[in-house]
Amino acid sequence: MIRLENLTKEYDEVVAVRDVSIEIPEGEIYGLIGPNGAGKTTMLRMCCGLLPPTAGKVLVNGIEVQNDLESAQSQIGYLADFFSVYDDLKVWEYLDYFARAYKLDSTRVPERVNEVIAEIGLDVKRDSMVKGLSRGMKQRLGIGRAVIHRPKVLLLDEPASGLDPKARFELRQLLKRLRDQGSTIVVSSHILPDLEDFSTSIGVMERGVMLRSGRVGELRQEVEPDNARTIQIRWVGPATPVAELLRAHGLLQHAVLQEHEGAFPFRGDDEALSQLLSEMTTAGLRLTGFHEVKQSVEELYLKLSHGQVM
Repeated sequence: MIRLENLTKEYDEVVAVRDVSIEIPEGEIYGLIGPNGAGKTTMLRMCCGLLPPTAGKVLVNGIEVQNDLESAQSQIGYLADFFSVYDDLKVWEYLDYFARAYKLDSTRVPERVNEVIAEIGLDVKRDSMVKGLSRGMKQRLGIGRAVIHRPKVLLLDEPASGLDPKARFELRQLLKRLRDQGSTIVVSSHILPDLEDFSTSIGVMERGVMLRSGRVGELRQEVEPDNARTIQIRWVGPATPVAELLRAHGLLQHAVLQEHEGAFPFRGDDEALSQLLSEMTTAGLRLTGFHEVKQSVEELYLKLSHGQVM
């Protein structure tokens, strides 16, 4: 859905984005992560045609952005990190205005406005003035504006910045709903836990360079080449029977066991892991927890990057 080919942007002697080539398949939520000044905003602005690249090109749904800007932008919804709203309009008027700016069929505009208001969860604020909305509501309204024309691609630059925890949760739920409706979403953020819940792929940028890009699972394997998985367990009763069973399977040497919980590395597949769990229950261990601990996006970033502060 999105393809960048040797994308570069230079400002005099500063290279903001350097020779970036990535592909983002349809239906992905792609988390673009990196410290401030990494080039994330510059890259997104080139993707939506607001900034011409010095070299390289961007294709969105097969359309080269710089060669056919209007067609490409009809496929794109963009929300800047800092955006303004028209305070003296009602919520429905604001969306109506942008629906007509995107040249939607005027007979369908009222229906589409109502659909978007429902999607972004502002039904009770439909007739409220924009200036009276909270920051989180304005952020949702901005996303509503970006999706009013049903774009295939949604580019969001730091959409969670400045939101409280409840508003960030609501934003994540909204983005997952939009993905389920067929959108391909790129989210730039330096608040890594916000990407943990829904990103299917990530790209790690530093100093204008894309260090790594790919599906989260593939990148986890890259930073753990021995394919070890960390299994965490909890149980009721003494630790000795647990230790003996792990020793029998050659897992005790690197295990960390405490009074009623512990963790150990496991290199088998799901079938082998299921067999181990079955043996534990058959042996009479009273397990209260048994699950794989995945590396967080934050941990992945620290291992894939050069350690720059976010």
